[in-house]
Amino acid sequence: MKLRAIIVAVLVIISSSVFTQTTQADFSFPEPVKNGTALSLWSTQYYIHEFQSGGAIPIVYANGNPSGLYADTCDFCSASLEGTAYVRDSLGNVTVINFARTSDSSFVDCRACKKYASSKLKVESWGKTLWTKSAGFGDGVKNYRLIPFRTIAVDKEVIPYGTVVYIPKVKGKTIELPNGEQVTHDGYFFAGDTGGAIKKNHIDVFTGIYSGNPFPEVVKSNENKTFDAVIVTDASIINSLTELHSK
Repeated sequence: MKLRAIIVAVLVIISSSVFTQTTQADFSFPEPVKNGTALSLWSTQYYIHEFQSGGAIPIVYANGNPSGLYADTCDFCSASLEGTAYVRDSLGNVTVINFARTSDSSFVDCRACKKYASSKLKVESWGKTLWTKSAGFGDGVKNYRLIPFRTIAVDKEVIPYGTVVYIPKVKGKTIELPNGEQVTHDGYFFAGDTGGAIKKNHIDVFTGIYSGNPFPEVVKSNENKTFDAVIVTDASIINSLTELHSK
């Protein structure tokens, strides 16, 4: 119990120190005065996978150096799928790892993990993941940092990186921030990440350490369940969310 308390405390410190949106006002941008390009999107979600270092599969950094951390098959593959993970060592220290690139050789067969055995996704590439050491909630594209409930992964051919998207169905939904504070979402998201499975009008909402579905009205993981959204043109909102995501 003592070790678990230490781990929880470490995660709270990490979450609080890097997540600056902690007040109601930060999720209270007004509705767009002028709508930009209309979009029809469908959504999935992704989050930070947490696990205890152990198993036989090494976590290797993109420069070829070993991290000293290990995973079992399912933890390695789940971390690869989500793109970011919190890995705890035996002392309770937390290392944030982020997907860096795919290696030429595989560390593990992700089909050997029961929950991915019959997946239609390209799981074979997950076992080839090389990592980079990160901080906070991990990194997206273009050196953006990931922000829970704000960052979305996109296909840049449909939604360019750095774009702000407004989703009316999300406005007014209550969410719980990593520091435990409950706020009402304003419906705005920032295109700061991508993924191999994110194509065309598919977006992926980043929810930090929260693995539940905070937006069931839009996150349905079904390409036939689309919803309306618009590209935001308000410079003040764009600048604010760009600054929030910038290191």
